[in-house]
Amino acid sequence: MKRTQSAFLPLCAFLLSTTIAFAQTESSVALKKSEELLNKGDYMQALIKLDSITLKSPDNAEAFALLGKAQANLGDCAGAIESWDKYAALDQENSWKVFELKADCYVHQGHHEDAIDALSKYIIHDPYHGHSYMLRGQEYYLTSKYALAIQDFSMIINRKLQGYTTFEVYYKRGLSYSDFGMHNEALADFNKVVELYPQFNYGYFYRGATNWQLGKIDLAIVDFTKSIELDSKDLHSYFNRGLCYREEREYSKAIADFSKVIQIDPNFDEAYNQVAMTMYYKGDWDDAEKSFNDYISKFSNYSHAYFNRGMYYSNRKNNTKALADFDYCIQLNPKDGDAFLNKGLILLDQKKKPLACEAFSQASALGNLDAKEIMKKTCSNSNK
Repeated sequence: MKRTQSAFLPLCAFLLSTTIAFAQTESSVALKKSEELLNKGDYMQALIKLDSITLKSPDNAEAFALLGKAQANLGDCAGAIESWDKYAALDQENSWKVFELKADCYVHQGHHEDAIDALSKYIIHDPYHGHSYMLRGQEYYLTSKYALAIQDFSMIINRKLQGYTTFEVYYKRGLSYSDFGMHNEALADFNKVVELYPQFNYGYFYRGATNWQLGKIDLAIVDFTKSIELDSKDLHSYFNRGLCYREEREYSKAIADFSKVIQIDPNFDEAYNQVAMTMYYKGDWDDAEKSFNDYISKFSNYSHAYFNRGMYYSNRKNNTKALADFDYCIQLNPKDGDAFLNKGLILLDQKKKPLACEAFSQASALGNLDAKEIMKKTCSNSNK
């Protein structure tokens, strides 16, 4: 009996090891197939296979890593992050690799701070990974941390990180410089964008905007014109070029550009306003009034439409109509301090000092500094 038993045990061990080896081979084949499905974009079929593998082999770290990718591509970021956490627990040596994967999910969810935190942890382990700096720079930009965004984009450029030193990184750094108020640095980056990708209309658009900020109106017009040549429906380039033309007192060209914006997008309310304002600056009083009326007819619930027409009437010394417009503006937007200020000025002109001082007081409470100064000089004794 002993001899029989001793002969039987090795046979059982052999059968068990064979079964394990077969299971491992089967799992490897399934993983490979799942990865192929992921690469083809067949995420649902990959998910089904990977779900099955993780159920059979809950200690298979690679399966959880791939499962997370499938879930992320199907829009299930919460599920993906849970899968990657399981992968990290099973493979602690490589657990840091999931931070970049998690960051992509956080970016799509709009969780900017979580994305920044995950990318920062990844960069500690891979300080030359261009994609992570690019993503973190974008997230810093979206959270108005412009200095940190500039730092990340500069890291890519200075280290010449492969695959990322392209027009895009100069473009994003240029935007960061611009919003940080560093317009000369922004201009240098947009020059580089135009050099690297001369067919990219936004390169010219933002270079134009930067030239405008620097007071180089003639160069701004050239850039906006080039942007329009590359995209004839770029309404923002028409709009900004119109503002430039008006500043140069080329009123007819400005009106043509604002009118083109309206043609492209009839709901672009500020273009109607600028048509009216330009006619006013040009001295076409009747056309200006008609344009303000058209503006209000189309955007009757926009408080600033009434404010602007009120300013027009005020400058034309039509106090009755101006006061009516400022009152309606306040009705639509009770926090418009400028409307209260201008209402007060008209009332003061009409010798209605107590009412004027009441309007100045409301404007002052809303933070209008001009109203505060007027009150000191005019309203010390508002009953007189």
